[in-house]
Amino acid sequence: MKTLFLIVAALASMLGAQVQAACAAPTKDSHIAVPGHPFSAIASADNCWLFVSIDDGEDQGAIAVLRNKDGVFALDHTFALKNNVYGEALSHDGKLLLVAANDDTAILDVAGLEQAGANPLLGLLHNGPHAGAVYTAVSLDDKLLFVSNERAQSISVFDLTKVRSDDSRGDALLGRVPTALAPIGLAFSPDGRWLYATSQAMSATANTSATCKAEQQGGHMHPPGVLLRIDVAKAASDPAHAVAAALPAGCNPVRVAISPSGKQLWVTARGDNTLLRFQADDGLAEAKHASVGSFPIGTSPVGVVVRPDGKQVWVALSNRFGKDSAGQLAGLVSGDNDASMKHLSAPAAGFPREVSFLPDGRTLVATLFDAKQVELILTPE
Repeated sequence: MKTLFLIVAALASMLGAQVQAACAAPTKDSHIAVPGHPFSAIASADNCWLFVSIDDGEDQGAIAVLRNKDGVFALDHTFALKNNVYGEALSHDGKLLLVAANDDTAILDVAGLEQAGANPLLGLLHNGPHAGAVYTAVSLDDKLLFVSNERAQSISVFDLTKVRSDDSRGDALLGRVPTALAPIGLAFSPDGRWLYATSQAMSATANTSATCKAEQQGGHMHPPGVLLRIDVAKAASDPAHAVAAALPAGCNPVRVAISPSGKQLWVTARGDNTLLRFQADDGLAEAKHASVGSFPIGTSPVGVVVRPDGKQVWVALSNRFGKDSAGQLAGLVSGDNDASMKHLSAPAAGFPREVSFLPDGRTLVATLFDAKQVELILTPE
C-alpha cells in the first residue's frame, strides 16, 4: 500500500510538472446538478477539477468530481464513501484531499480521485466514537491536520507527515483541542501561526447566561458562542492547552474566514442573522480589548469567504430554519468606512451552505444543499 502511494504521488508530480497553464476560468454563471446533497466544494489549484462532498440522505456519502472543459464545469464521476461527508481540505501540495466523515476523516489521493474507476481512498483517520467530524483544515506547512468534532466538543490534531506514511498512520493523532459546544468552522491566519475556530454555544457550566433564542420550534434559549484562537505550534505539542483566547461571537457562530492581509476575521452568527468582523490585532488576545463590527446580513448566514483580492466578503444566507428552502448569497464590498460599504446579492435557492472561490479569484462557488446543485457566480470587479 505504501509503495503504491509513493508511485502514485511521483506520477502525479511528473504530470503536474508538464502542465503549462491552468484550465480556463468560467465566463458566465452556471448551475451544475450533483447526485446528492452537496456540503462543501473545493477546487484544485490548476482550476481543472472541483471536488464536492455530497450525501444521499441515507447515511451514505460520496465525492462528486466536476471537470472543467474550456471554462465549463460538469459532473465527470463520483467516488462513494460509507459515511456522510462534510467539510474538505486540500493539502497545499495538492496531493491529498481530507474529508470529515462523522467518526472518521477520509484520506483521498487527488491524482486517483481525478480518474474515474480508480480507488483513491488511502485510509481513514479516527476522530473517536460519536465525534461528528464536520470540518477540516491543513496547516500552511502541510504538517498538521485539524478536524472539528461537532458532537465531541473538540478539534482533533493529526500529524499529517505520519498520515502520508502507511506504516505509522494509526498513531497520527497528536491529541484534541477542547472547545465549547458544536465547533465547526476553521481558518488559518495567513502566517500560519493561529487557527481560528467557531463554537456555537458555551456550555451550561460556563456561568454564561442563556441569551440566545432557539432557532427551531421547540428549541430552548442557550448561551452565545465563541471564536477560539488556537496556537498552532502549541497544538502540535500540547493540544489540550493550545487555546490562546476565546472571544464572544454572538448566537450560533458557525463559520469563520480571514482576509488575505490577516487583519480581519469574518464570522457568521447564524442565530443573530449577522456577520461579525473582528480586527485580528493584539487586542484580539483579550475579549475586553477585541474590536468587533456587526453587520445585519440576512437570514441564517452560514458559509463565509473573503475574495482572494480582499475587496469582497460573501455569505451564504441559508434560511435553514425557514418554511421553505429559499436562500440567497450576500456580499459586502470594502469602503472607506462601514457606512460606505456596498451591498451585493445573488440568488441561491435551495439552502446555500458553503461558499468558496475558484483559483481565478473571481468565480464564487456555492453549494445548494436542498437543490442538489453547485452554483458558480462571476462576482463583479
